[in-house]
Amino acid sequence: MKEYRLLAWPELTSEFQRTAHRRVLSDLSLRYMTSAQLIEVSGLKKGELKVFLSMLDARGLLDERDGTAPDSFLDSIGKLGWFRRPGAPTHDGR
Repeated sequence: MKEYRLLAWPELTSEFQRTAHRRVLSDLSLRYMTSAQLIEVSGLKKGELKVFLSMLDARGLLDERDGTAPDSFLDSIGKLGWFRRPGAPTHDGR
């Protein structure tokens, strides 16, 4: 699944002057988000979001990545399972 992030804040035409579009820009300026996440937080319809993202992409203001990649090194290694030392005692004292 694709994730998007805003590279620079655009000047918006009157077509995109709604609060929902500004909310999308605000969220995309902070982090990568999927279309489903953007629809949920903005209230835009799927078609409206697609047009908006297409406009941003055409202006070279949108970065895309494959959403299956981890956000950080810590995400890629899991929930600190690697942190346990070999031979460390367990809860039952062994």
